[in-house]
Amino acid sequence: MANTLVNVNIDKLAELSLSYLASNGIRLDAFSLNLAGGVKERGETVKTRLAGSLSTQDMTSSRVAGNATMSAVDVTLDNYEGVVIGFSDLERSYTDRQLDSEFIAPALEALQEKVVTDVLTQATTANGFDTNQTTSAVAAFSADTCANIAATLSTNKVPHGNRSAILSPALVEQLVTDGAIQNAAAFGDSNAVRDGKVNRVHGLDIYEYTGPIPAAENMVGIVAHPQSFAIAAREIAEPEPGTWYGQVRSVVDPISGLPFQIKKYYDEATGQQVVSWTMLYGYAIGQVAAASRIVTA
Repeated sequence: MANTLVNVNIDKLAELSLSYLASNGIRLDAFSLNLAGGVKERGETVKTRLAGSLSTQDMTSSRVAGNATMSAVDVTLDNYEGVVIGFSDLERSYTDRQLDSEFIAPALEALQEKVVTDVLTQATTANGFDTNQTTSAVAAFSADTCANIAATLSTNKVPHGNRSAILSPALVEQLVTDGAIQNAAAFGDSNAVRDGKVNRVHGLDIYEYTGPIPAAENMVGIVAHPQSFAIAAREIAEPEPGTWYGQVRSVVDPISGLPFQIKKYYDEATGQQVVSWTMLYGYAIGQVAAASRIVTA
């Protein structure tokens, strides 16, 4: 009796893809509000609202209700991005390895880099991000600079938890070689010297970002709370049964909540085994005061 192995390949690809996305790169929910609940709504736009700060009053003299403000954030799901790879019969004949599995990491890295880069393009002067920005030459960036940024966020009443710094490799190098950080006794661990990594400085979770940071306004990094930006994504519709020949799997990253779809099929016209990773997402600005971009001038 023949074995029934439906979707074995696509399920394995999905499992490996989740493993990569969950353990590598920058967690999108580290610096952005993840609208996981809103993505189930219909339509092209996901809506959410962010609460503003409140003030107290002397209750012995007045009990007039004050005004509460909510900042509306609309995220349009207008980014349909993907990575498509094709392997010819000849290429697959020369190896005993599953070629599509070899490209999971580069494919997911490219997609995640695209999302992060898109979000960072919103941190412009035109959008008000110059108000709380930090100016520092790359060579002068240090733990003290991080302390100054943390103070700026505190002044803006940004919660201490979940503050993340997305930094270029050059800025991370400056932190790794900072004498105060290399002193393991003062910093609390020896990661800077032993592993060349800095996990946390003055309440900021440090993320090294090797993708493109918009350089039009000399930006080399940003420190942000999740309320600074909003990212929404929705699962892509799968082909109706019986109308398409191939394998398809929709999965959701358990950490960031980012959904993506994997398709695998054979293209008879080109003689290629094709595999694709795609996602549908949108992004918007949240509370500008909850972020401090880092510029060199």
